Amino acid sequence: MGTIAEYATEHGISPRRARTLAQQGRVPARRIGRAWVLDDDATTSPVTGTRPMSPRTRVMFLRALSDQSVRGLTGSDRRRIAGYLNRLRQAEHPAALLRAWFRGAVTPSGFSLGELLVRAAMDGDDDIVSERLARPRRRFLNSPDRLARVVADERAIHGFTRAELAARAGTTEHDVKAVESGEAIDSLVTVLQVINALDVHPLAVPTAAVRDSA
Repeated sequence: MGTIAEYATEHGISPRRARTLAQQGRVPARRIGRAWVLDDDATTSPVTGTRPMSPRTRVMFLRALSDQSVRGLTGSDRRRIAGYLNRLRQAEHPAALLRAWFRGAVTPSGFSLGELLVRAAMDGDDDIVSERLARPRRRFLNSPDRLARVVADERAIHGFTRAELAARAGTTEHDVKAVESGEAIDSLVTVLQVINALDVHPLAVPTAAVRDSA
């Protein structure tokens, strides 16, 4: 058994929020007198040992999480933030992961997607975080440039090389490179195969991305 204070510290939330979660039945706990006593399995964070992000990394990460894009980042920054986004998407407990990364930070007060998700995590609203991250990634790909950017971004977030993405899409590395460069290719099917291999749901695909589309 553990205390509310221990649970709050481990999960990066306030003792008051931890008591509220216990009262709502969202944390395994029982009341003894005026105190809440937590079960052993409630006192251990599922991401214990995860290091907090640096302030600089948090700024980049919040922007990338809001945009679902690593646009504007280069080199090691691009690889690192893409890796964080991928890990968050794959996490069994994404809110706990956000709390670990933002441990010790001031709760974001803005209304971008990234700030809203981090604030929900720090408030203990884990279901909100999980539901939002589980939504299909829909993109309005109405120009070759936007298509190119989304494919390049998502490939970086997934951690695929062009050859790996081509293999998953059932096409060639040359076609993947052409899509990422904004060049027209021969088949709309190929464009869709590349997009689908990245788990992106297109709301539009530019005909200009396909050679002789007219």
